[in-house]
Amino acid sequence: MNNGCSDRLKHVLFCRISRNSLQILLTIVVTIIFTNCTQLQKRQKNQNDQQAEQIDSIAVIPEFVFTDPDTLEHLNRTVQEMWEDFRAAKDSVDSARARNDFDATILALLKAAHHANELDRDDIVAWQLNNIGFYSIEEFKKRTDYPNRMRTIESMRRGPEKIVYIKETKRLFKENLSLLIEGTKHLEEAYELDKNLDDNDRTQKIYSNLKYIDWIRNFVNSD
Repeated sequence: MNNGCSDRLKHVLFCRISRNSLQILLTIVVTIIFTNCTQLQKRQKNQNDQQAEQIDSIAVIPEFVFTDPDTLEHLNRTVQEMWEDFRAAKDSVDSARARNDFDATILALLKAAHHANELDRDDIVAWQLNNIGFYSIEEFKKRTDYPNRMRTIESMRRGPEKIVYIKETKRLFKENLSLLIEGTKHLEEAYELDKNLDDNDRTQKIYSNLKYIDWIRNFVNSD
């Protein structure tokens, strides 16, 4: 009798111990799985955060760099900030034009082209560069009194006086030719950017400005 009770007691204790051991083992397994999942989630979150930082901090590097140091600052900017910088540069163009400040006008147009390039807007870049060429032509005409001189040459009769006047005109044009040579560089770049874009009217205007400068250079170098 005593042996039977003892055996049953041992059996009950063994079952309880087994259940407790199983619960402990399950708890350990669950804890390990939860810990690993938590660490994996943290690693994935850190990777995602790093990727987002890399995307947010990508610098938009211009294809051409201007010498003005202000254009090299704060390359990491939002699109909105780039548009604001572009509009500010355009306002500077208008202000410089109102003051008849040619040098400030060109510098502001270079800045506008730079910011448009940051925005990946080749069409806007091309137009700013074209405007540099256009205003260079306008400045050349003003410094040389181009309209009046060409009308005078056209209206003069052939003779020694006309020959002298043409020579004087060529000399004056040559003295200011550097304006057009510098403008040509920007017009050629504008044409290369624009010729593959879908705006034939704009491309034709750029081409016309280039042809005008070619005509002036041929006129200066003609006998």
